[in-house]
Amino acid sequence: MPCKAVIKQERRIFDDFFRIDEIIVSHEQADGTMSADTRQLVFERGDAVAVLLLNLDQESVVLVEQFRVPSLVGRRRDDPSTSNGWIVETVAGTIDPRETPEAAAIRETMEETGYRIHRPKLISQFFSSPGGTSERVFLYFAEVRDSDKQAEGGGIDGEHIKVVHLSLEDMFSRFARGAVEDPKLLIAGYWLQDQVSACNNRKRLIEAFWDRTTSARAPAPAPVIPTTPANRPLSLSTVRYAVKGQEGCFVGYKTGAIDRIKDVTLWANSENTDMMMDRFLGRSVSASIRYLGANKDEHGNVVEDTIEEALRSAVGRRGYVKIGTVLVTESGALRATHNVMRILHVASVEGVAAGLGVKADASKLAHCVDNLLKRADEENNRPSRRWLGGKHFESILIPTFGVGDGGLLVEDVPQTIIPPAIEYFQYNKARTLKEIYFLAYTERARDAYDRALQPYLTNKLLVQREDG
Repeated sequence: MPCKAVIKQERRIFDDFFRIDEIIVSHEQADGTMSADTRQLVFERGDAVAVLLLNLDQESVVLVEQFRVPSLVGRRRDDPSTSNGWIVETVAGTIDPRETPEAAAIRETMEETGYRIHRPKLISQFFSSPGGTSERVFLYFAEVRDSDKQAEGGGIDGEHIKVVHLSLEDMFSRFARGAVEDPKLLIAGYWLQDQVSACNNRKRLIEAFWDRTTSARAPAPAPVIPTTPANRPLSLSTVRYAVKGQEGCFVGYKTGAIDRIKDVTLWANSENTDMMMDRFLGRSVSASIRYLGANKDEHGNVVEDTIEEALRSAVGRRGYVKIGTVLVTESGALRATHNVMRILHVASVEGVAAGLGVKADASKLAHCVDNLLKRADEENNRPSRRWLGGKHFESILIPTFGVGDGGLLVEDVPQTIIPPAIEYFQYNKARTLKEIYFLAYTERARDAYDRALQPYLTNKLLVQREDG
């Protein structure tokens, strides 16, 4: 595919709220030759975001309606007498300088609808009209509930915006009638329609299964884990074992809440294949890392969502990654407070379908640990670290993948994720890590790690238990 282009000259010929640039350019043609210099005009307005909101409590999409002069002008080509310039569309707005697309999506949603959103999902990134403008649109989807309504909305700076709720049935009906004029809504709406269809198909399969195996038309009850001392968080402690024949190398676990653990230079963060961190109010390791790494004011209020924004940047236009993918970000405030230098985000659980959450596959967790340790070595071997004389990151903390929303039992996971850590020290001659720790939050988790480590103690591959 031809890709070479040479800009010979560029100048701005109009500069107001929008801008127009004159470009003299030559480009590679289909036959491999370069074209003659041509003059092109580019309508320049920067990049934009758009957000389709789904209110789970009302089972409706949240849209906005506002007056648009271009809508009026376009409609007058069909009917010169019309005075209707109002159009129903998704939340949308331009991305401010030095603002990430996700931050812009969160801001615009609050300004226009009054809803506070967390972790919007990137559906697509596309050029709005590549024949005339360089504008790209980052299109997101977010779920909200009535409790997320924090303000009236309606826009700012003289905007006159009406918040509109459409049922899913109404929106899909408008699609069928060709009654939707906003391309952002069409793209996001058809995407949502596919998600709903997949969800309904899955529900029918589940119902059919239970029809064949039980007399009741209801899914099996979720397992109830009693609140016992075995499920309560432990106090802070460290248990580690020396690896036989590998001087200075240790495998073990740290107990208690992650916010109390310090001086482990790399933290692993278990994420879904969308690579979206849990919201600050969540009870997961992801939520804790996100909050601990954020920049906060004197009252503890988040003023910069440091790690999540860095992760969004690392994900980029992909929006989705494969199981086992590891992305590295800075650690934000954790560097100063906990001596954590990097966060290694690993995709260890994957989405099922819209509204059905995520699941973990125990058979893939060893692959996740292997990739984590490999990526840690890559970080240590980066040329910039060698040139600057930086010390190796020598320790890593790995959570218990796949429990909680992932659906795996904490008793089963250590049996899968301990072996690759032992093998890393046994067989990796180019290893750079010295200490690998797992996170045992509860008594159940601690007992599971003890059972998983016992065979290596019996076989004398691990020796010299040290408690701290």
